[in-house]
Amino acid sequence: LMTIASRPVLYGEPVIDRGLEEWSREWISADLDDVDFRITITSGAVDAVERLLAQALMRDDAVALEDPCFLASIHTVRLGGYRAVPVPVDAEGMTVDGLRSALEAGVRAVICTPRAQNPTGASLTASRAAELRAVLADHPYVLIIEDDHFSMLSQRHYESLIGPAHRRFALVRSVSKFLGPDMCLAIAATDVETAERLAMRLSPGTTWVSHLLQRLALTQLTDEAVMAEVAAAAAHYAERNSAFAARLRADGIDATPSDGMSLWVEFPQPARTIADRLMRRGWLARTGDDFALDEKAEPSHHLRLTVHDLSDGEAESLVADLVAAGR
Repeated sequence: LMTIASRPVLYGEPVIDRGLEEWSREWISADLDDVDFRITITSGAVDAVERLLAQALMRDDAVALEDPCFLASIHTVRLGGYRAVPVPVDAEGMTVDGLRSALEAGVRAVICTPRAQNPTGASLTASRAAELRAVLADHPYVLIIEDDHFSMLSQRHYESLIGPAHRRFALVRSVSKFLGPDMCLAIAATDVETAERLAMRLSPGTTWVSHLLQRLALTQLTDEAVMAEVAAAAAHYAERNSAFAARLRADGIDATPSDGMSLWVEFPQPARTIADRLMRRGWLARTGDDFALDEKAEPSHHLRLTVHDLSDGEAESLVADLVAAGR
């Protein structure tokens, strides 16, 4: 801290730390190598999405969201006064027909999770991403927001909806998943016009992200020991999820290990029934109903289970209770 706080940053200076900007550009360029972009630093991914929507949309404009959807995205869209248009998600990510229907309905923005979609764990495949880019090619001014929240922890290759000719886009990568939730910082790579609009909302000294926080993030991102711990954490999440899914399959519950911090498990019975029975046995689990955009949708048969922090004994107990709850 003494090193990063050696010189105060004053009014009128650049809002982005030069070192962090250079590191971010190199990191993002590996995935958006054929796209011209600018770097903006925001106070986390939710802050970035809120600002991106506010600079491009008006109240009651339509936004395409994955269904089931990350709770923060649902809340951000609803609190902003926008209309959520659901796009179904399958094992390969957003569906092509779903996105096409949303665009025909007049959405002005699309929020997509390219990897480790929450809650399903789905990641875009190369073929699906290419199909979605083809659909979006006729809508170059629809704002694409990719929330790549699991980035450094993901076991999947990054695939994107952002084509080389698309005019309005943002790839958002928060550091909270791998450096900790208290590191309220996200890197947004956007087109030039969007970057300029975001800059107007991140004025020097008032709404910028603290340079101390930026320098602290950069110090960790360039530290070999820290990056080794991040890699170990990524392997841990993948191994624990895979092991738990194998336990479920061994006891007759179909489960496929996916990317992310949780498992998305389907049951023959409504998920609320399973969750209520688990609660009586001391477990808390979110049902798919919590992530549905349509409050009148049919009852979900999926549970989102976060199991990576369970001991082997606790994991065995949970599997046994899931089997009992499903009878």
